[in-house]
Amino acid sequence: MANLETWATYTLGGVLEEIVGKNLRIFPIMFKQFKHLAYCFFDIKQLSGENPGYTVAPKDIPGIEPSITVDGYSVKWLDYNTFDFTTTVKTAQASGTLSSNVATIVLKDNSGFAVNDTVYFKQYGTTGYDIDWTIQEVNADGETVKVYVHTINGAAATASASFKVAAGQEVVRGFWKRNDNDEISRPASVYSYKEYQSYIQHFSRRITFTKAELNKEYKYEGEAKNEATKRLNYNIWVMFQEINKALYKGKNIAPGVNDKMEMLWLEEICRQVSNIHDFESTANDAWAAATTEGMMMDYFYKVIEEAQQSGAIASNDTITLLVNDAFLTELGRFREGYGTGASLIRYDKVVDKLDMVLPTMATIYGDVELVRDPMLNVLYNYPVAFTLPKALVKLWTRENQEFNPKGWITRADQSIKFYDVITNLREQKSYDIEWECGMIAGGISAKQSPYHMIKNFKHK
Repeated sequence: MANLETWATYTLGGVLEEIVGKNLRIFPIMFKQFKHLAYCFFDIKQLSGENPGYTVAPKDIPGIEPSITVDGYSVKWLDYNTFDFTTTVKTAQASGTLSSNVATIVLKDNSGFAVNDTVYFKQYGTTGYDIDWTIQEVNADGETVKVYVHTINGAAATASASFKVAAGQEVVRGFWKRNDNDEISRPASVYSYKEYQSYIQHFSRRITFTKAELNKEYKYEGEAKNEATKRLNYNIWVMFQEINKALYKGKNIAPGVNDKMEMLWLEEICRQVSNIHDFESTANDAWAAATTEGMMMDYFYKVIEEAQQSGAIASNDTITLLVNDAFLTELGRFREGYGTGASLIRYDKVVDKLDMVLPTMATIYGDVELVRDPMLNVLYNYPVAFTLPKALVKLWTRENQEFNPKGWITRADQSIKFYDVITNLREQKSYDIEWECGMIAGGISAKQSPYHMIKNFKHK
């Protein structure tokens, strides 16, 4: 239908051609349906319009600078433990005896120690004593140290005292000692980096329009744009559902014929650091089946304590729990004494920019914010939660390239791209939407990793 005054008509095809090769703003869809993703993994201020744009800005993680790999298939980063050097005992001495307060101990690694370092062996049940030592000699074999013993289980050590050291017993370096006028021989400490990588995952869809749909005439340009917007928004919404699922189920798979590229994410991280806790599994010795509500809460607090004490998290950081509805329901059922209602959860924290209310649970280890993710209801049929150091995780977006024939340059940005598909089908027109990202998770290598998965948390 033509406009009688201007003789102008608008078609869907014409509107779509205007946005081919351009970026699509990612925030409106995320804001309406996926606020929890924006809050946990992106720069909220940038998304909310303080620095408006079409692309998304991943937040900065202190001390971690990601880079794309040489082959371009994955993103890598150097992660480090923010605690000082720690190691464990390699060879047990179940009935050792000191000689003039001196003993020789074999460790997994002695490279972090120097002469005159104080060292503490943390008690290991009944098979490893609580012992304070000073390093006298570091052997060149990379394992053996000679130590002078000061105390055993809190009592002053005699010259020929007996002691027990267990394989796997944790060894913690204290501080280096010197007297006035002693030469400073302690070498500088360096970060103990570990390299991690996450493969890039493609999130993309093809939208096809028939000739009839493309040629349908609209009286107003807004009508044509609304029709195009509905089709695009729906498919981008479906694409973000896939991103949301990948955040939990990504297995970090390299490109291949049968297995396509897949990024690393939470469940796989928890598996790698041995922090998947099934509270009803009798096969899991560390988290045996919890038969009472008191035991269930004790296990829950233990997880929070370990996450809060991680070497990757400052003591005043708030732990974030991504939870499903079943977890919230079970948490609300615990009786007074283990925390219910107002004694356990406060509903007073609001993320202003996203208009999102966060239940915040007060624990003796600090506040724990509960972020409800509806996708966890889809993926798991039991109460589940993931501990998340929000300041240390982000989605890293691979830049989409676009060649500009006029300027003979290649432009790149991190937006969702809308591409024209060239085919020989004359009766239809297809367009591709594409966005690619990987994951960066700091603190994986920290002592007591902050990443935990809690399964089957239930009121008894």
